[in-house]
Amino acid sequence: MRRATLAWLGDLAQPAAWILAPLLAWEAAARLFRVPDFILPLPSAVLLRILADRETLLLQAGRSTLLILEGFLLGAVPGLAVGFAIASSRLLEKALYPLIVFVQTTPQIAIAPLLIVWFGYGALPKVLLAAMLTFFPVLVDSSTGFKTIDRRLFHVTRSMGASRWQTFRRIQLPSALPLILAGCRISILTAVTVVIVVEFLSSNEGLGYVAVRALSNQDLALMFAAIFAAVLIGLALNTLVDAGERLLMPWERIRRRDA
Repeated sequence: MRRATLAWLGDLAQPAAWILAPLLAWEAAARLFRVPDFILPLPSAVLLRILADRETLLLQAGRSTLLILEGFLLGAVPGLAVGFAIASSRLLEKALYPLIVFVQTTPQIAIAPLLIVWFGYGALPKVLLAAMLTFFPVLVDSSTGFKTIDRRLFHVTRSMGASRWQTFRRIQLPSALPLILAGCRISILTAVTVVIVVEFLSSNEGLGYVAVRALSNQDLALMFAAIFAAVLIGLALNTLVDAGERLLMPWERIRRRDA
């Protein structure tokens, strides 16, 4: 347990240093050139504002995170199912894949105003748009992952009397998991961006709403605080995907350790 904890802290140290270094450079440059706060606030001022408004930021970050997770799940689960179906059937691939690609070529972020008109200013437009942008990466990566499986393995499992479910659980899913999780990692970060952007356009809650209100009041410290909170949500969700990868693919951790 101690070795695992030290390894985890070591893994965090390098990304933390890469994040901290630009912030220190920003602080030094802003002080050196005396940049006004209404143009570019100091990182230290933003940190103080985060501490001062932590309750509001936590509340609004929680609301944004809930929408992000709802949109991600609403897009990722069907994406995984359709990806498996396309990989399993040439007929479905020929019928569905061109249609899905055609839909995805539409600039979906431009659909946000239409969703707002159709479904109002509540949570539904944000969740739907996040789901739409989450669906395609998961579908592509999952279908690719399922297609890369050596077909000879299916003959082996059939000869051993394995059921379809046993073949899926023991062979297909573990083999496709690396690409599925790669698609999930891309999609969940996309969902963060989408929800915050739609909150910019129309919302009375969430971090995007906080940022827009702060900008209208020329309160750039609060606006940057909301942006940093959104960045932390993205980092936390990416870490959650990494944790899922370690849990679902323990063999990868062993392979990397032995490499």
